[in-house]
Amino acid sequence: MTISVLYVDDDPDYHLIVTAFLENEPDISIQTCQSASEALLKLDKESFDVVVSDYQMPKMDGISFLKEVRARHGKLPFILFTGRGREEVVMDAVNFGADYYLQKGGDPLSQFTDMLHKIRMAYQRNTVEKIARESDRRFKKTLDQINMVAFHLGEDGTVLYCNDYLLNLTGWTREEFIGKVFFDLAVPPEIREMKRNLYREAVYKQTISQHEEMKILLRSGEIRDLDIVNTDLRDEKGRFLGYMCIGEDVTDRKRAREEIESWKRRYELLTALSGQVAYEYEIATDSVIWSDSTLNVLGYYPDELAEGGRKHWFSLVHPDDREVVTEKVLNAIDQSTDIDLICRFRHNLGHYVWIHVRGYSDAICGKSSTIIGIITDITREREAEIALRMSEERFKIYVDKAPFGVYICDRNGSFRFVNPAGEALSGYSSDVLSTMNIFDLAFPEDVPTHVEFFNELLEIGHIQKIIPLKGINSCIQAEIYAVLLPGGEVLGFCQDITEKINNEVKILEITKKLRLLQSITRHDIINSITSIRGYLYLLTDMPCDGEEEEFHNAIVQLLKKIEDLITFSRQYEKIGVHCPSWQNVYQSLSRINTSGILVHCLIPEFLEIYTDPMLDHVFSNLYHNSYNHGCSVSYISCSMQTDKEGITLIWEDDGKGIDYEEKEKIFELGYGKNTGFGLYLISEILAITGITIRETGKPGEGARFEMAIREGLYRFEKDPDE
Repeated sequence: MTISVLYVDDDPDYHLIVTAFLENEPDISIQTCQSASEALLKLDKESFDVVVSDYQMPKMDGISFLKEVRARHGKLPFILFTGRGREEVVMDAVNFGADYYLQKGGDPLSQFTDMLHKIRMAYQRNTVEKIARESDRRFKKTLDQINMVAFHLGEDGTVLYCNDYLLNLTGWTREEFIGKVFFDLAVPPEIREMKRNLYREAVYKQTISQHEEMKILLRSGEIRDLDIVNTDLRDEKGRFLGYMCIGEDVTDRKRAREEIESWKRRYELLTALSGQVAYEYEIATDSVIWSDSTLNVLGYYPDELAEGGRKHWFSLVHPDDREVVTEKVLNAIDQSTDIDLICRFRHNLGHYVWIHVRGYSDAICGKSSTIIGIITDITREREAEIALRMSEERFKIYVDKAPFGVYICDRNGSFRFVNPAGEALSGYSSDVLSTMNIFDLAFPEDVPTHVEFFNELLEIGHIQKIIPLKGINSCIQAEIYAVLLPGGEVLGFCQDITEKINNEVKILEITKKLRLLQSITRHDIINSITSIRGYLYLLTDMPCDGEEEEFHNAIVQLLKKIEDLITFSRQYEKIGVHCPSWQNVYQSLSRINTSGILVHCLIPEFLEIYTDPMLDHVFSNLYHNSYNHGCSVSYISCSMQTDKEGITLIWEDDGKGIDYEEKEKIFELGYGKNTGFGLYLISEILAITGITIRETGKPGEGARFEMAIREGLYRFEKDPDE
C-alpha cells in the first residue's frame, strides 16, 4: 500500500527537503508542483491520495487552490502547509474543508514527522469514509432491489426513507409516503395510538425491540403482517438519528427469516462505530474470524490477522505487554472466563496503537469452545490519560517545591489541598487544614471583609488582595492571588509579606521619630536654653531685689525639663528597634521597681503577648503614673478579661482617677503633669503590634487602663487550668 502525495509550493528548496524526507518512507510516493494552476492540471490527469500545499503562492494562494480542489475533486485529502500564522488563514482553511493545517518553521524533524503523521491520518480517514460511502450506496441500492420492506423513521415517527418494495406493497407513492408520520398513514386505527406511544417511549429511552411483528395498513385498506428488525441509527459521534426498520411481508411467507437476519447483520456492520473490531476465536482449531474493520483499526486485512492463530496475534503485541497479555488470554481459555485487558498492538504501518480487548466465553458442557469479543482502538484516550498524568506529576513537583503557599478550596472555602509552604506559613498540618475553612484563618473582625473578597472572586473569576491571616502562633500579612477553576474549585497562591510590611511600617516609624526628635531638639530644648540664658542675664546684669532664688529655681526646672526630654528621646528611640516577640506578662509585671505599693498580679502565669520587647516600660510607666498622680493610692492590680474578639489586660488603682475631659488627651505627647511623655510612650510601644489602650475609670474612684489584644496576638505556654 503506497500513499501518493502531490506537494505544491513555489519554493524549490522546500521541494527538495520535503521530497527527501518523504521518499525515505516505504509507503509514500511524492510528486511536486510549483504553482496551484500546474497542480490542478496534474490532478486532472493523475490520481493522488493526498495534496499538501503552501499558502502564499503567486496568482493563486493555498485557500483558492483548496476551493478549486474541493469543487473538482470532492473530498480529496488536503493539508495546508504554510509560514503564515494568521488566525484568519487557519479559519479559512477549516471553513473551506482543509483536513489539517501545518505551520512552517521550528525543528525540521518534528515538523516533517508531524506532516508524515497527518498525511497517513488523512489518507486513512479518507479511505474509511470512501468505504463507508460506497457501502452506504451499495446498501441502499440493494435495499431498493430486494423483496423486503425497508424504511427509516425519525425521532418523531416521520418517514425519512423507504424502498421501492415497501411502496409497491402498500400502494403509496414516494411523495405521499416520505415526510409523513408513519403511524398516521400506515398503522391500523385500532392500534395506532398504542404503537405511537410505544415508539415515543422507545425514542425517549433510545431502545426498541430489535424484532417484532408489525401490522401495516395498505392504501387499499388491506392489513398485512410484517416481520420487522429494528436498528437504531447513530452518526459517527454516537448521536441518535432514529430507527431503520427492515423486514419481510410474512403474510404469504415470501421470504425466509434467515434472509432478514442476513441484511440485519450487514446493516449493523455498516453502522458499527469506527474504532471497533469484532472477532470469534475457535479454541479447538486455534482459528480466528475477524470482521472487515480490522483494516481501518489495526491496518491488517482479516486474512492477515487470521494467519498463524493466537501465536501470530501475540507476536504483534508490544514486547513490554506480551507476557501479561499471553498469561491472561491463556488463563481465560483454561478457566473459561472472560477477557478484559488493555495493551499496545503493532499497526501494519509500524507504529503501536492502544487497544481494549474484551472476550466472552461460549462454553459447552462446562468447557469453553469459542471466545467472541470486541477490540476497541483507545489510542487517543490512552495518550490523553498519559499526558494528563504527566502534567499532574509535573504540577505536583512544582507545587511541592514552591516557596509560597499554594492551596485549592471548594466554592464554600473548605480546603481541599495545601502544599508544604502553605502548611509552614499557617503553622497547621495539611490534615488539620483539610478540616478547616479559609475563613478560619481570619480574625473575627476581618471575616466580613474576607467573605466579600471571596464572593468577588466567585463573581469575576480572579482576585488579588493583601489581607491579614491568623496563623497558629502568629499574625501574618499575606498577599493572595486566586483564580476560579473551570470545575468550580479555587486555586490560590499565598505569600507572606509580613516582613515587607513591617519594614515599611518601620520606615514610617523611623521617619516619625526623627521628625518628633527633631521637633523636641529644635523647639523644646532650644526654648528651654533660651529661657535659661534669659534668667542668667537677669541674675548677672540686672538688679533682682531678692528674686535670685526664684530665678535659680526656674533655671533648675528648665534643666530638669531638658533632662526629661533627653531621657524620653533615649527611650523613644528604642521603640521598634527590635522585632516584636512573645513576652510573658506575668514576668514583666514582676520586674516593676515598686515604691512601696505592691501590684496585685491577677494575670495567668503562662500568658504571653506578641509585642515590642519594651513591654517592661509599659507596666513601669503605668505604675509611676498611679504612684505619682493617683494621690494617696493604696491598691494597684492587673487582671485579664476574655471576650469574643480576644483578651483585655486591665490596670486599676484606687486613686482619684482622671477627669472625663482629659481621658482622650492623656495619651498625647507632652500633655499632663511633669514631662507628659509616659502615657504617650506606652501607647506607642503597644501600637507596634496593634494593641490599643484607653482609660475607662470613673473620676474619684481610681484610674482604669484597658489594653485590648485581639486573637492571634496572645497565647498560653501551658493550659491555664492545669
